[in-house]
Amino acid sequence: MIKYLIASHGYFSKGTKNFLKIIGGDSEQVYTLEAFIDNRSVSEKFEEVMEEIGEFEQLFIFCDLYGGSVAQEVFQKTIYDERNIQVIAGFNVSLVLDIVLKNKVMKDDEIEAAINESRDAIVYLNHVKQPTEEDSLF
Repeated sequence: MIKYLIASHGYFSKGTKNFLKIIGGDSEQVYTLEAFIDNRSVSEKFEEVMEEIGEFEQLFIFCDLYGGSVAQEVFQKTIYDERNIQVIAGFNVSLVLDIVLKNKVMKDDEIEAAINESRDAIVYLNHVKQPTEEDSLF
């Protein structure tokens, strides 16, 4: 079974999971880690959520900020784990949605392709042609 962990500073991970529920339906395979909302360490919370996650064929961990303390702690905890764990930092919701909806074991090149495609989902709308009434915005 493919499982997913969204790890963030504060409640961003819960908001992302809520977004997934609205767009793609509820997924029992999506877990969250909210750091710095209480006195428990990221390490302690990570150990707890990994226990809850249990066994998996592949685990995707999405961390909110590349270089942030959450991503650093998660990466340190997983770097020597021999299970199929993929850690992605600096995610956007387009990427998470894409990978969760695929719901399959992905190879490194497929993950890289999904990351590259998700970058195209970031658009500065002020520089998009102004639509007329006949045009669709997108």
